[in-house]
This record gives sequence, C-alpha cells and structure tokens, in this order.
Amino acid sequence: MTVRLGVEAWGLSGDLRNTGMGQYTMSLLRCLAGYAPELSILAYGGPDEPRPLGLPTRITWRPIGRHVPMKFTALYSRSLSLPIAARADRLDLFHAPAVHMRPLFPPVPRLDCPLVVTLHDLIVQTYYELKSLPVRQQLFYRWNVRRAVRAERLITVSESARRDIIRETGIASERVTVLHNAVEFRPNQDRKPIDRLGIQSPYILYAGSFEPRKNLSGAVRAFGNLVKEGFAHHLVALVERESGHMSAAIKVIGDLGLQDRVHLVHSLPESDLRSLYTHATTLFFPSFAEGFGYPPVQAAACGVPVVASDLAVLREVMGDAALFVDPSNDSAMTQGLRSVILDSACRARLQAEGVKRAGRYEPRRWTAGHVDIYRQLSDEDVAPALNPVHQKIGGRSL
Repeated sequence: MTVRLGVEAWGLSGDLRNTGMGQYTMSLLRCLAGYAPELSILAYGGPDEPRPLGLPTRITWRPIGRHVPMKFTALYSRSLSLPIAARADRLDLFHAPAVHMRPLFPPVPRLDCPLVVTLHDLIVQTYYELKSLPVRQQLFYRWNVRRAVRAERLITVSESARRDIIRETGIASERVTVLHNAVEFRPNQDRKPIDRLGIQSPYILYAGSFEPRKNLSGAVRAFGNLVKEGFAHHLVALVERESGHMSAAIKVIGDLGLQDRVHLVHSLPESDLRSLYTHATTLFFPSFAEGFGYPPVQAAACGVPVVASDLAVLREVMGDAALFVDPSNDSAMTQGLRSVILDSACRARLQAEGVKRAGRYEPRRWTAGHVDIYRQLSDEDVAPALNPVHQKIGGRSL
C-alpha cells in the first residue's frame, strides 16, 4: 500500500525558496522523489502559486486556499483550506518543514493525520528577545511554536538546536530527532554568470542576509580593513531582495567608502549560485547565531575555504573544515580573512578538509532518516510499504 505524504511547500515559487527553510523543503521534496519511490507525495503551495521550477514531476503540486487580505491569506489557507484538502487527498501523514515567525507565512497546521514538524532552531527566543518584536509577531510565534511541539514528531537540524528546543519548550527529548541538513551542491567552473553580474575577481563571498544576526555590517568592516591594507579583493554579499534592515548595511558600506568594492546580489538561479561559490577566494560567514548554516557546507563542497563564526553549532557542522573567528571582533575577523588569503598551507588544509566534511551531508542517509520517522508514524497496514524504500536508500531494514 502506498503511503500518501503531504508536504507544506508555500512560497517555493518565490524568494522564500532561497532561504534556509526553503532550501530544506526543496531538498526534501527532491530527495523523497528520487530515493523513496513508494511514497506518493503532494506538495501544497499557496493560492494560485505556480509550480516551482525543478520540482520533480512525480510530485503532485497542490496550490490551495484563496486570496483574502494579504495578512490573513496564509492563516486562512492553512487553517481552513488545508484540513479539507488533506482529507480529500486521503493523506496518511503531513510534514510541515518550517515554523515561521511572521503571520504572513503558513502556521503549523492541525490535521486529522499524524504531523511531522521541522523546527530548525529557536533563535528568535535564544538570540533575539521576543519582546523586541512587534506584538503581533510575538503572539504568532509563541502560538506557532506551541503548535509545533504538539506534533507527533519534531525534527531539528543540529544537536545545538535540539538542546535549545528541549530547554526552552520542555518537550520530551525522545520526541526530537536531529537530522543534519543534506547538501547537494556541486562546483560550477563556468565564469559567465560572474561576468554577467559584473563581479571582479578576486572576491570574498558573504552568504547570509541583511538580518542583524547575520552580521553583514561586521563583515563589511572586517573587509574594509583589508582594503585599507591594499588587498585587491571585492566583497560579494549574497542577500535577500529587500529587507527592513537593508538601509543599515548600506549606511556602513557608504560610511567606509566601499560602494565600488561591495556588491549585493540576490535571487540567483542555482547554476549561477554555484558559479559564485566556486570562484570565490573564501566564504566569509560571520553570523552571531545559526541553527545549522548551509553556506559553509556549500562552500566546502565547492573546494572553497571557509572563515566562520566561532559558534558551537558551526563547530558541530564544520569540524576542522573552517577557520573560526570571533564575530564580535572586527580585527579577529580581518585576521582570519588575511590568513586564508595569504597562507597557502592554511587554504590547502581547509579545502581538503572541507570536501571531506561536505561528504557527510549526502542526501541518501538524510532521506532515510525522514523515511524512518514517516514509517514510525504510519499505521501498521501502511508501514510495510516503506520497507523496500528504506532498503534502497539506507541499506538496512526498518
């Protein structure tokens, strides 16, 4: 008997796809389609949302809901339309791969079938103070996290995040499973995308956002020190299309006179993104808080040395495959960049360790971890259908 799995896929046709949560969701759909043929997968988009580019053909695309005033569209769609659709589609279980903090995005649903939720981290609580958010966001986020921890199973993406979730929510430890993210990212030696973007080599790549915890301002200041020392490098910052925090970063760039040396790019096709990574001198990842951190692993997979924040989660993810620096110390960050640029032995070590480290995040084992959870939550008369799937992707029986 085929297991019918529903997956929340709101926003994958737009800029949400480029976020960490969006990358997770698209990777999940691709891997399940490729490695778990016994699953019948339905991906639920927003009202009238077009089918995302690259979505495997064997996945059914189901945009549901209707447009109401924008701030209520997601809530209406997932609270009223999704339960009806899930029953009509005879779902055996549903996976919500993100817990959003803004009510413009879908809440964790309540359905008749078992629910799996991926709570990537609790950074909003553990790094930011909830009280600093608008009241509407505070209320929505608290409510959404409560819905998440009531799911039959919670997935998170690192041991660091798991510890935070257990401490902050009181959820039983056995209900939280760590599945480190899968990273499918290959080098692209084609330089045409870089030329089209008008980017000059050599360049340092920053991959993050304008969000303060991503520390773009600190990255710019550390880079500015290199410019003062005569380094010829440019800084390419991969960020979102727009943000309320954008003006603060632009001000720092202007105050330091770096308008001609810092390039902001966004919304790139995957092949262009891989080219941008491949030809970078180094990836600079000076974040103050992370749940996992895709960019360092993506850079490592391309043979690009990584300078990253000295955070417990990044040490967990990267091991010896990064040069760790204090993200609150501009001089320390500059020194880290300087070392990777000038020290050929350091570069060679990071490149070799990085390729090995990236191999730990291959997709088959990650997919098998999800299938394990789906099997455990499936009814006994449905579960046997997953056995051949897992034998194929994990090499062991369920």
